[in-house]
Amino acid sequence: MRIKTNIKNQIFVLFYVFSLFSMHSDNLGSYWGLNGTPFIFFRFILIIALMLIAVIINKSDTAFIEKIVPPSALIITVFVVYDYFVSHISGSHFLYRVWWIAYIIVTLMVVFFTDTLFSKEDYPDFYRRFWRSFTPLYLFVFAICFLRMPGEEYSLNTELGNGTFLMLKALIHNSRVSFEAPLMFFGNIIIFTPLPFILSAISNKFTPSLIMIIGFLTPFAVESYQLVFKCGQVDIDDIVLNFGGFIIAFVFYLIIYKQKNYSQYFH
Repeated sequence: MRIKTNIKNQIFVLFYVFSLFSMHSDNLGSYWGLNGTPFIFFRFILIIALMLIAVIINKSDTAFIEKIVPPSALIITVFVVYDYFVSHISGSHFLYRVWWIAYIIVTLMVVFFTDTLFSKEDYPDFYRRFWRSFTPLYLFVFAICFLRMPGEEYSLNTELGNGTFLMLKALIHNSRVSFEAPLMFFGNIIIFTPLPFILSAISNKFTPSLIMIIGFLTPFAVESYQLVFKCGQVDIDDIVLNFGGFIIAFVFYLIIYKQKNYSQYFH
């Protein structure tokens, strides 16, 4: 029985490391250098499938998962920051590097949500440690995506459906469209999904009502910053997608808060 448990743990580590270091790089070859939009979705599907399998086969030993995931999230954040500013292994420019971060975020969130289904005894502690270890990566991503320098690549769209939603239309009409299209569209949804979990893990002062208010105001605050300083892409479509991503995550947060019966821990 011990041998079987070790094998399951090793499979999790193998799949987990592979998923964390999946890239879409023009500086690499083989699996990591396949540069087409279809390969982006293939990687996401593969990562989701591998991590589901890895967690499910270890469902009787969630303590193992909960022990290694939080510190590894901090370690991979160090790799991401170093690569973004120095090594550029994940790609020669911004979009490639952000795609790598997207794979990492999906990997970590699949582990979290799947583990949530099976974890019982120490889940509240894992919840806190996981999202607090996730926070440095999230803050870094938030900064590089939204905190632009004044006057940097400024554009303005106030007509709903005439901005980022066009990226989705382009993707639907041509699955091989530039990989910037799915990054812009789905990235604006994903970027706000960790927010309710991070806020609740940081402090018990963040009640569900307060989290909802923050989630509603933050997209407007981001776009207002870019509007005032005339930097980035000020787009009403982005606000809708940001808020949509937050709402999806907030629903899952409420399920954990109420259905999983951990309300005493959260608040």
